[in-house]
Amino acid sequence: MKSFNWLLVLSVLSCIGCSSPVHEDGRGCAFVSDSIQYRVEFMSAGCVRILSFPEGDTLVTKRLVVDSEKPAFKDYKWEDTGQKLLFRTRELSVVFDKADAAFIFQETSTGKLLLKEKGDRKARNFKRSVAGGEQCLEVTQRFVPTEDEAIYGLGQYQNGIMNYRGKSVLLLQANMDIVNPFLISTNGYGVLWDNYSSTKFEDTKEGYSFTSEVGDASDYYFVYGKNMDEVVAGYRELTGDVPMFGKWVYGFWQSKERYKSFDELKAVVKEYRKRGIPLDNIVQDWEYWGDKPHWNSLTFHPANFNHPRQVIDELHQQDHVHFMLSVWPGFGPETAVYQSLDSIGALFSEPTWAGYKVFDAYNPVARDIFWQYLKKGLYDMGVDAWWMDATEPSFRGGFTQLKQEEKTKSAGNTYLGSFHRYLNTYSLEMLKDFYQRLRTESDQKRIFILTRSAFASQQHYGTAVWSGDVSASWENMHKQLVAGLNLSMSGIPYWTSDTGGFFVTERDAKYPDGLKSNDYKELYSRWFQFSAFTPIFRAHGTNVPREIWQFGEEGTLSYDNQVKYIHLRYRLLPYIYSMSHQVTANNYTMLRGLAMDFTTDTRTFDIDNAYMFGTSLLVRPVFHPQSEEKNICIYLPEHSGKYWYDFWTGEAFEGGREQMQTNILDILPLYVKAGSILPLAEVKQYAMEYPDCELELRIYGGADAAFLWYEDEGDSYRYEEGVCSKVPMQWKDSERTLTIGLREGTYPGMPEQIKMHVKLYLPEGAALDSKECVCTGREVKIKF
Repeated sequence: MKSFNWLLVLSVLSCIGCSSPVHEDGRGCAFVSDSIQYRVEFMSAGCVRILSFPEGDTLVTKRLVVDSEKPAFKDYKWEDTGQKLLFRTRELSVVFDKADAAFIFQETSTGKLLLKEKGDRKARNFKRSVAGGEQCLEVTQRFVPTEDEAIYGLGQYQNGIMNYRGKSVLLLQANMDIVNPFLISTNGYGVLWDNYSSTKFEDTKEGYSFTSEVGDASDYYFVYGKNMDEVVAGYRELTGDVPMFGKWVYGFWQSKERYKSFDELKAVVKEYRKRGIPLDNIVQDWEYWGDKPHWNSLTFHPANFNHPRQVIDELHQQDHVHFMLSVWPGFGPETAVYQSLDSIGALFSEPTWAGYKVFDAYNPVARDIFWQYLKKGLYDMGVDAWWMDATEPSFRGGFTQLKQEEKTKSAGNTYLGSFHRYLNTYSLEMLKDFYQRLRTESDQKRIFILTRSAFASQQHYGTAVWSGDVSASWENMHKQLVAGLNLSMSGIPYWTSDTGGFFVTERDAKYPDGLKSNDYKELYSRWFQFSAFTPIFRAHGTNVPREIWQFGEEGTLSYDNQVKYIHLRYRLLPYIYSMSHQVTANNYTMLRGLAMDFTTDTRTFDIDNAYMFGTSLLVRPVFHPQSEEKNICIYLPEHSGKYWYDFWTGEAFEGGREQMQTNILDILPLYVKAGSILPLAEVKQYAMEYPDCELELRIYGGADAAFLWYEDEGDSYRYEEGVCSKVPMQWKDSERTLTIGLREGTYPGMPEQIKMHVKLYLPEGAALDSKECVCTGREVKIKF
């Protein structure tokens, strides 16, 4: 019989989970456990960075998302209990279990479990690898969520997935896919995975994980919040807040692929004005520069786009529209900008579908060159808004993630390092620099950038995104809602899509007859209604023209439907613009999955066909033709105010149940939450035609309500200095009293008095007679 050395066994067991002493420096705490170096850095009371990597390794990747100069948060405590390391702020407690080599995240006040890393020493894995010609690590980080939570975010993908529990997704940029590696949970937290390479997110019965192809470390930020809005706020406090767009951005955008001359574009604008259809923005798509060898020359070709300064001035002064222009990240070989970039070796040799070469936007000298040409040829012409197209960047085959990945990696090294390492961040680096230069140039015009790709923190740089070159089908329309909601819930708030689909007659689109197809016109009508309730309301696409009159004349359903929803959009501008202020001032989210507002109603967790647009409006787009769906089912969430009101009829319905509604083509199912104040303005021809001197205030009773009406001059950065007005409104349901509070602040052009028509809706019946008052900035009370 063999004997055992029990002292040796006990010695080995005692070393499992042992760690070095904790070293505290100016930014956090560091320690080593089982040859893994750990760092715990609190960024705020509710946000902590967890960094881990093999002991002795060097961190190579340049941090692009979180400002490394951000002041350290030092109001935390830590202790070593022997078995565990405890790190605590007033909001968040982080426990490192030495035996499991795993972190556990808890709410400090209650001890509630928020999330934990996988135990049994399986939380993280580092695999030595070679990618892009350099030594690196393939990194996996594993977590175990609670059983009943739902997970959203991670960016925009065309997979139709709303809740990522039990699902997987590749975090890869492509024409119709946008990466933001931030997930948000109904359990009161978010996780920002700070890695820029090809990454797979996967949730199984064992938990969820991030696996990245190239890295130095497992590097993530845990963000705590009492609700999902607080979690999004924590993400933005970490990565950057959202500047305000001009008021004109929230009006109607007319675009198509493409206007072939200034004459054609001007005629479209004048036709809108002649017909009295509101319009704020007209868009010039590509090839205003001429032929492919002159691709994206950053100049207007004189043959069809002569005298750009004069034309744009006319659009501003006579037609009162803003002008947006398409700009690409690549340049044709006969352009001056190509020659300048080529002379410093800042063009990627990877072939592209149109013969241009993509420039290295990671190179600061290349960005200088790009800006110099753009400023002289385009900015100085008076362009208002910037459509930065194809910023994945587009080489060839970018309609699929794997082809986009293959071609981008094939391009080789960027100024910072291999594309393998920085794969998903091209758009961020290009547009961060572009925005900062625009801000330096002027504070009189708010920046608006529309782009097809994004990454974490890009919301800070004046950008909105659209969902790419999707094809026309009912299924794809539905997918755009899901894609937009998850992107928005990941912290990037401004999103839109190509109304009616970009492709109509080709690729996998369903309508070879284009505008001759009544089936397509029905789809377009429904998509148009949906677009009216997205942050950016925009018509765009190829194959068929997109001007309203192309679908029929006045009196036809297709025409009248579009006019109806444009008018409604402009009536809602006081509400929408006030929501945009909340996005900037309080890190609010305008486009909201139902779980954001109704987390206690678990039936909302998987709903993918309805959403909240701001605080009050529940929108249920129609995703099937009338021939297939005679009645539409809408789930009205359970909430403290109990009731929901049909926007069109004022009829009240109890929440926590499904409501059936007849499928009528020009009626978008639209409900208002009880306990809402909804301001509506007159229909204008453009958003800033004149100040709102008269408003309809709709009070939806059944619960107390509050609303902050925000206004400013509409297009400068003086709002950052407080040049604006804010009018608080409160409804006391038990007293049937509306208080319009003292107006705070002023701005140039602010009306001295505002006439209010107040209408009260109640659950028990039709709206009561409206009451009127004139507001001069002093407090006013109205009792029903």
